[in-house]
Amino acid sequence: MAITKRNLQKYCSIVGAHFIGCPLSFVWIYGNLSAYTDSYFRFACYPKCTDWDPQWLLSLYVAGLFPGYFMVKPMEKRFGFTWTGIIAMVMVNAALLGSAWSLKVSIILTAVMYGALLGTGAGISSSLTIQVVSGWAPERAAVLVATTSGMASMLSVIQNQIITAFVNRNNLKPDANIGPKAYFSQSEVLDHVPGILIIYGTMTIGMQIIGYLLITDPYRASCDSSKEATEGSTAITKHQNNEYEELGARDQSKKHYGSNSRGSNCMDLLDVSNCSNDDHYGRSNVETIEKNEGTKKKKDEIYSYTPREVLRSPVFYAVCFFGIAIEYGILLKSNFYKKFALLYIHNDKYLTLVGTLVPIISTGSRIFFGTLMDKHILSLKDVTIIGLSLNCVLCAFWFISARLNAILYMFLVLGLAAAQSLAYVVLPTAALRLFGPAHLSTNYGLVASCMLISSILSPLISSPLLYTFGWQWVFITGSVFNLLVLCYVTVTNFKTQVQGTSLKNQDGT
Repeated sequence: MAITKRNLQKYCSIVGAHFIGCPLSFVWIYGNLSAYTDSYFRFACYPKCTDWDPQWLLSLYVAGLFPGYFMVKPMEKRFGFTWTGIIAMVMVNAALLGSAWSLKVSIILTAVMYGALLGTGAGISSSLTIQVVSGWAPERAAVLVATTSGMASMLSVIQNQIITAFVNRNNLKPDANIGPKAYFSQSEVLDHVPGILIIYGTMTIGMQIIGYLLITDPYRASCDSSKEATEGSTAITKHQNNEYEELGARDQSKKHYGSNSRGSNCMDLLDVSNCSNDDHYGRSNVETIEKNEGTKKKKDEIYSYTPREVLRSPVFYAVCFFGIAIEYGILLKSNFYKKFALLYIHNDKYLTLVGTLVPIISTGSRIFFGTLMDKHILSLKDVTIIGLSLNCVLCAFWFISARLNAILYMFLVLGLAAAQSLAYVVLPTAALRLFGPAHLSTNYGLVASCMLISSILSPLISSPLLYTFGWQWVFITGSVFNLLVLCYVTVTNFKTQVQGTSLKNQDGT
């Protein structure tokens, strides 16, 4: 009965993890939504809201993810797993529903809400998702990280269609060209912009409620399983009981989940069976006892890096630079794929279709490469190099494609989506597999710091280039940046090292 209950908890929790990460769909709908919100700020906001660059809405949202990752551990200690998720859910949806009012007042106010509430809440939700996946199914971590983040992307397929159908139901063309951008000034478009934010927020809160109802905290479930195993041991014979006491409740729990009596999670990483404490519950190294045909028990340990050791590891900077380069390209695509194309492709619904296909390609790419990584066909470094190479080449031809042909532009944007989606596989998988599971939430926050850096660099670099030199130089920066990082990553050793000391067991072997 206990095994059946645990399996039910596992499958429900994994399904729930796919729902609680739905606020991440904001990145995938913003490219479509921003064509309308930018027009609203210029023509419908009272008084005209030209007090700030609208690029900062997405940039501060991405920047807000970073503190969210670091808030998870202290919040869980104070409020527990479930209430941490509920607080994040309230933050996310307060920002979404509140922005239906704030965009009528100020770009700055809307951007601050997206950064302080929406981004931070989404960061907490994303970190909880990774903890659930790594806790319940560590052997499938790369694929499940891809599918959970891909859930938000696939959700945006529906959301993008709803956005355009609700806001621009008559497929009107932009009728105002100001500087390098095209805008909608028609009231039949602008009047529907606040309403679509309310619809989007309602969808998000509904899905998150479903997710948290399904999830069981893997640490709590481990404690319950260990308790049941300990109680069941009293019925064993004296001889068996002596042997069982030698093994402890940890070995019995391992059959169900891989945890010791304090609820440590078994993280089957790097093709070895290792038990390591769940990232938000404590010790770096936790013993695992393996049966050798019922006779000899062997204790192995795997080293998990502390945040300080991570910062001294050369491979950390390679992964971080990869994230900065790819995230910079993601921000360019999310901000400009539709705004730029409207100058040459005067079909709003066609461009919405392109935006709808982006998350489909992105999700498929994540699952494909995540599977190859789990099967050890491709290494983490291989996937990193592939992502940088594709992004470098495609950004170089971005400016030309829209001027030549609408179909060519669609394939270029979809290619960018496939290449850039690898960030959502590489970053969490790198934090888990390179640095160990014991400090996962904190180490993932350090790895994901690239998002904070990119979110600040993007508007500071792209806006001056756009208004001074034009669109071509904006896209060229993405290509050059990826090329430089590609050179650095190629010469970096991806075996985990801290000042020349390679990953090893505590016994020194």
